[in-house]
Amino acid sequence: MRKIWSTNEIMQTAMGRRAFLGGAASLAGSAVLGPLFSGAARAAGGDIQIMAWEGFELTDELAEWRAKNEVNVQVSAIGNQDDVTTKFSVPNPPPFDAAEYNQGYADLYIDILKITKPLDRAQLSNYSKDNLFDVFYEKPTWFRDSKLFGVPYQWGLNALVYNPALMAKPESYEDLLKPELKGKIALVDDTLATWPIAARMAGLGDKFPNVTHDEMKAIFANLTKYRDQSRTISLTYGDLVSLFVSGEIAALFCGWTGIPVETAKQNFKTEYTIPKEGAGTWCDAWFTPPAVDNPEAAHAFINMAISPEVQAKVAARNASGVVSSKAVDLLPAQTKALFDYSDVPGIFKSSPLLGIPPLKSDTFATYADWVAAWNEFKAG
Repeated sequence: MRKIWSTNEIMQTAMGRRAFLGGAASLAGSAVLGPLFSGAARAAGGDIQIMAWEGFELTDELAEWRAKNEVNVQVSAIGNQDDVTTKFSVPNPPPFDAAEYNQGYADLYIDILKITKPLDRAQLSNYSKDNLFDVFYEKPTWFRDSKLFGVPYQWGLNALVYNPALMAKPESYEDLLKPELKGKIALVDDTLATWPIAARMAGLGDKFPNVTHDEMKAIFANLTKYRDQSRTISLTYGDLVSLFVSGEIAALFCGWTGIPVETAKQNFKTEYTIPKEGAGTWCDAWFTPPAVDNPEAAHAFINMAISPEVQAKVAARNASGVVSSKAVDLLPAQTKALFDYSDVPGIFKSSPLLGIPPLKSDTFATYADWVAAWNEFKAG
């Protein structure tokens, strides 16, 4: 019988980086996408249920495909990765057909909870060397024991976002500690983004996520300087967008490329920059949960998600990165300029994809230790 892990054992409490404007509430829990067909028509493609981040659910990008193939997609919004874990780590999980997971949870989902069903490569023509950058093809984060457990979908970098009208371009995270910025910077309650950068700032980036208890304490002690300099530790990136637009903050300790896109929608300029200490990298993937009940349509949906045309549209919408090398030339110039697509391997070498701290260890601080320390840090 599968163990039901507690939330404190397995997941972050932070809101996802893409939960803009109050996060999952903007999707009202779920929404039915695409036209409704008669029972006979639905049989051709059928209904599928997915869990996806807001903006990444392919509502517009696959509208034509859904209509043509008579596929109805019901979306449940992801507010944080805990939503996905909790949904499927029960003895009798609900019949969802596809969901997203961050690379940090690969070992947890594949090896411990075993909630990712192996995918059928024969039904994923776009999962190929010809279409994907090498860093996303048959790599252990998603592929092991000759089985594919997740299909990399979109990626990006976490670093600094700032208001150029209120401060000069920061060259280092430490620039945020200047006296004149007291009360004008912010942190965000996103552990996947903040913890790796905090470890790097404490000189322990090469060890994270496997650090001792003393090293973890040193990381938070160093991060305290930034907390004490901050106006707030924001619950969502949507709140941070509002704080930027209102002029209340000049910089965010660890943001992502989507924030300038969101502020621009309100005719307000912010900029994203990678300081000398570097950035953190994230990558989300599609997987099929344990009780998938329309695997054929689920595979077709995932296959379309990594097609060049769809990749380019999703990246342009969210200011994220494409996993399809063929999608690069389809990107708008502004989106294409976000990342150095001529050296994608170099990006992932300098900022490798990282996991979460271990759930159990006699040597290293566990995930539960980190969550407890993070909560104490926020309360302080």
